[in-house]
Amino acid sequence: MQRSAWIAVLLVVLAGWGIVALMAVTLVSLVGWLGILIIGLAICFCAAQAELDDQAPVASVALLRRQYARTFEGTAEEWLAKGAQRVEHNKWLYVARTVGIAAILIGLNMFIMHQL
Repeated sequence: MQRSAWIAVLLVVLAGWGIVALMAVTLVSLVGWLGILIIGLAICFCAAQAELDDQAPVASVALLRRQYARTFEGTAEEWLAKGAQRVEHNKWLYVARTVGIAAILIGLNMFIMHQL
């Protein structure tokens, strides 16, 4: 890609993160620690959706059924190789889920502590 294309992509990404940050600050300022919990739930939901929709271009029952059946095809070595490839492909989703779970736990704990 050309340099101008990289700059355009970077500007779109920064604008998106800026909007998300503004929404998060607004949510936390309105509802306090419950906002952190809601943000954690949103992060976990997005990570789960990204993992589920990773190999399926369209969410149709026939495609999902075929994808599910394909996970059990082949020998044990092929199955383990597919699993290792899936883990390597989704390693950043693991980080996102960990951050989401941490936000959920912190938000829930502090919400309960400040309510009592």
